Amino acid sequence: MDIRILRPGDENLLIQAVELADEGPLPPARASAHLADLALVSVVALEDGQAVGFVYGHVLRRFEATSFFIYAVDTAPSHQRRGIAKAMIAALVAEGATGRWDEMFVLTNRGNAAAMALYASAGGVSPPPDDVVMFDFEG
Repeated sequence: MDIRILRPGDENLLIQAVELADEGPLPPARASAHLADLALVSVVALEDGQAVGFVYGHVLRRFEATSFFIYAVDTAPSHQRRGIAKAMIAALVAEGATGRWDEMFVLTNRGNAAAMALYASAGGVSPPPDDVVMFDFEG
């Protein structure tokens, strides 16, 4: 399994990964614009050259800190529950540790048991109960 943060030149991988998120098709020009924008970050999991996992989000610059908001986490149904999403989140934590952002967070609903388990197993910490849950990641 290859976990990769996408960069300019990875347009074909992004186009392939967006299909996992049911947000495609992504035209090549939009893929290029996405990868050129430093405020947008995409991570793909590849197996035999094929995208089997995809995480993307946004760098949010504030006066006191820079955050990374994970917008979507998707794994091909045939590859779920194999640690792929957790590995992609770990890649984002490592990217944040380089100084690119100070914190990471993701929102989900408490009723989404799979997401709750994933984010907790990846090191996320949930605040007191509420319908919308935010996990913070150090990095």
